[in-house]
Amino acid sequence: MFTLSTIHSALPFLSRIDAGVVTLRPEIKYCQVRFDNHSYEDALFNQFAIPFPEFLDKAPVKRRAEYLAARYAAKLLLEDKGCDADVGCSLSRAPIWPAGFCGSISHTNNFAIASIAPCHTALTLGIDIEMLDSKSIVKAADIFTTSVEQAMLASCNIAYETALLIVFSAKESLFKALSPEVKHSFGFKASRICQLDISACRMTFELMQTLTPTWTEGRFLYGYFSLQDSKVITLITQNKI
Repeated sequence: MFTLSTIHSALPFLSRIDAGVVTLRPEIKYCQVRFDNHSYEDALFNQFAIPFPEFLDKAPVKRRAEYLAARYAAKLLLEDKGCDADVGCSLSRAPIWPAGFCGSISHTNNFAIASIAPCHTALTLGIDIEMLDSKSIVKAADIFTTSVEQAMLASCNIAYETALLIVFSAKESLFKALSPEVKHSFGFKASRICQLDISACRMTFELMQTLTPTWTEGRFLYGYFSLQDSKVITLITQNKI
């Protein structure tokens, strides 16, 4: 899924920074960081030149650390493209990207990831990162998949729990990709997985309801996934036209 171009070992808070491109869509750049909650301190916001939002005033250290790590990953990507503007934050706390860029951010445990693409590519873009918890993902399966989807995933050449996690993460990515245009909440059942290609690390989803005049029932969206140790990263990307 990813073609790695640079690896950095950074400060104690950021022990590793990986950056590169999406292999089959090189116009999409990504940056993944590993961070340590125990090394977090508020002064890092100033050090990394990341604005400290008011809603973090009463947030626990874990929330502050993951927000900082994810926004720093996004900042590195933007700076690499010659943009020194900050990623804003909407009332729903979704990222607001500087003019000329679209992107997506995610974090879990001690990992954060960001992806961006120029707006002229006319791409919709959503990324998600999740840690594998076999018992929890199986118990929650009915929340985000139908019995038909579950049967299809059980027949894939991969552990059922891992297949479920891929689909859960991918539906999170799909929501992030479409929500800037849809502008209202929609559930997991708004889409269904119709192909999970394990060998190519690719997947296909079909919309099961019309969300906008562009994103209509029956339209397909495509994505990629990457399995890394006990975590999965998914990316949904599709031309808007």
